[in-house]
Amino acid sequence: MSRSFSPNLYFLGRWLTRQTLGRAYRLRVRGLEHLPACGPIIICPKHQRWEDIPMVGAALPLPLHYIAKAELFRYPFVRELLGAWGGVPVDRQQPRATLSSFKKMAPLLKQQACIVLFPEGTYVLGGVGPGKHRLIQLLLKLQGQNGLAPLPFLPVGLTYHPRALGYEVEVNIGPPLSTPDPRQAPALTLSLMDRIAGLCGGGK
Repeated sequence: MSRSFSPNLYFLGRWLTRQTLGRAYRLRVRGLEHLPACGPIIICPKHQRWEDIPMVGAALPLPLHYIAKAELFRYPFVRELLGAWGGVPVDRQQPRATLSSFKKMAPLLKQQACIVLFPEGTYVLGGVGPGKHRLIQLLLKLQGQNGLAPLPFLPVGLTYHPRALGYEVEVNIGPPLSTPDPRQAPALTLSLMDRIAGLCGGGK
């Protein structure tokens, strides 16, 4: 059983990230006005590098829960640490296990959690991938349970500009998208990926 989410450990980890990676990665954040004051929210960033995860965490003021592949939770220390930092394991090789994991997100969302879902599902370099609509559909199916309202899905673009020592990282947040109908997951995913593509490399 992994450790439950600890806000204190999360904010300590974010502070350490800013103190260490901040020397090589200079953040520039735009569109924070699109971020609701509290959850539930589904944050949908572009995914191209391992640094995307700490960059999103450092850029956004709210504590975040990351949907992460189950393989990362196999090792006891890593499992405890990811659990304390808000990690939610998803087994992409076993659909039933994935469905079980998503059902466990309902209480988190009811508690106004902010969930980070990389809709491409893996690293995609040199462009924006098509997105995985089935994961989004599972989240949409949670709407209406125990009074959970339609979820806002926030597109987030990340662009890395090389500089003399490291990178300048643009994090651009777009207006949220939503739908009350899980059957609209493919269309919502397509719109999200289109917005993400527009937010990469300059922002809107």
